[in-house]
Amino acid sequence: MENELETNTVSCIVAEEMLEKNLGCGDTETYAIGMMVTLMERAAKELADRHIPEGFTTIGVMLNTTHVAPTVLGKEVTAVATLLEISDGQYYFEITASDDRGIIGEATHQRIAVPLEKFHQKAKRRGGVE
Repeated sequence: MENELETNTVSCIVAEEMLEKNLGCGDTETYAIGMMVTLMERAAKELADRHIPEGFTTIGVMLNTTHVAPTVLGKEVTAVATLLEISDGQYYFEITASDDRGIIGEATHQRIAVPLEKFHQKAKRRGGVE
């Protein structure tokens, strides 16, 4: 029997502030792609967190996604991240987002493990703060 791939599932209820028209990224009263991407990344990050050492975090470095169906206010959206591979501190995922009518989006995603304190220091330097 082949090993099952590890997954993580997260959900949200579509709220007013998640709609395209309220985010300024569209004219419709539907769930914005940016919110779907956020949910997808959260599912992957939580899954990667199970594998990283103390003092590390993962950051998203690549996301290739489609948004194929609209979701309206009040509906539940669920993202399921599947961990495909861990290689040299890099994590590879497939992610599906769906509502009660079916799939609304799919993605491939890559995250990398970094030392958290070192990353904070780099971010401060980029902001001009030492």
